[in-house]
Amino acid sequence: MDNKLKSKTRLAAVQLVSQQLINNQDIEKIKDDFDKYYRNTRIDKSPEKIEYNISFLSKLVSYYKKIDVKNISQEINNLITFDRKFEKWDTVNKAILLVAISELNNSKIIKYKIILNDYLEISKLFVNLKDTKIINAILDKFIK
Repeated sequence: MDNKLKSKTRLAAVQLVSQQLINNQDIEKIKDDFDKYYRNTRIDKSPEKIEYNISFLSKLVSYYKKIDVKNISQEINNLITFDRKFEKWDTVNKAILLVAISELNNSKIIKYKIILNDYLEISKLFVNLKDTKIINAILDKFIK
């Protein structure tokens, strides 16, 4: 699988987890609906289709399902030095971190840099530079 498709699949995983955090639905149901209604479609008049690798997305979802979100939240709260607790963060920021951490937990160390870079690029699509730096710092501390 090429790197561009992997990046798009990671983006899809972040979207699924964001929706799961908002609606508190079963992530497998969200993934199935996403596959059924959005995969290979265009949003509005965009020239690009929504593309991702189904098996890699399933793998990312299974990684996410394995993590203990409360435990990860506590670890993140222990890593940050400001007052806003992880539970109060924007949904997209939380989703990026949770998906990234779940993938890092299931990946070889030599792939960490690529994985980190992908999630930082995804964060740049949705959040401001300050939040991207916070995500980067937390992921950096998390892997160390």
